[in-house]
Amino acid sequence: MTHMVSAALAFPPAGARTVDAPEVGTPEEGETGPPAVDDLPRRPLRFERSWPLQRTADRLARIHSRTWLTTWRWSGDHDEAQLIVGVLVDNAVRHAATTVPEPDVGLVLQIAEDDELVVDVSDPDPKFEGFDEVVVAARARADSGVRLTGIPLVLGLGGDITWGIPDVGGGKTVRVRMRPAAPQPPGA
Repeated sequence: MTHMVSAALAFPPAGARTVDAPEVGTPEEGETGPPAVDDLPRRPLRFERSWPLQRTADRLARIHSRTWLTTWRWSGDHDEAQLIVGVLVDNAVRHAATTVPEPDVGLVLQIAEDDELVVDVSDPDPKFEGFDEVVVAARARADSGVRLTGIPLVLGLGGDITWGIPDVGGGKTVRVRMRPAAPQPPGA
């Protein structure tokens, strides 16, 4: 049983939109400031950024993920999503063997039309030794009640995790899909 996905699944579909942050500053005459939430583009939404493969990358990735998920008003659990982003980026920083001179770790956040969050973290190492064994052991740990870290934590938070090798650029991408929060009945 392998959890590796094709390169086509490791990257966003053609036509996915990237939303840039509104500029901060004084509105010009006649303007009222940043766009209202209702004026933001509809889903799918996409954010992409990379950082040097260093210890500070996970903190920066968590900050950006919190900012964008809040801006997009994603209905899922922002704390859990931010934690998953931090785990994936930290794993990339700690475990990616690099042969390139200035390696980066990349983060892509996407919210699909069904409000599912897709988190992709890419690093320059094309190998993920023992992924299947890690996932099986992680599921056992997630059910044991012990404090979870790494991939067991991702699975314990309900993330669906896969990985793949992109067609271009080498390296690998680890993908986690998170479902949005269940709609609350009125008055709940």
